[in-house]
Amino acid sequence: MKEEVDKLTGETWIKLSKEEVKFGFLAQCIEALAEAENCDYIDLLNRLESVDMTEGYILAHYDVLHTESIENIIYDLKELLHKRESEKCA
Repeated sequence: MKEEVDKLTGETWIKLSKEEVKFGFLAQCIEALAEAENCDYIDLLNRLESVDMTEGYILAHYDVLHTESIENIIYDLKELLHKRESEKCA
């Protein structure tokens, strides 16, 4: 995180690194998916971690995923989570 100043207006803002933006996106996905699953976001994070979906899917595919609508992302994440969980139990 870095504070920057507009040379023309003197206005300041905070510029996030790409990594900070990606982790913000991950947090948004977790919270939205937890709401869709009607569960606590910590529980959902643990579920995602158990099937390698945080780093192994959401962060790894950030460049493609973040271009989609949040509704499409959540639909896809929900489907993949359920698929990976059922495969893990089998």
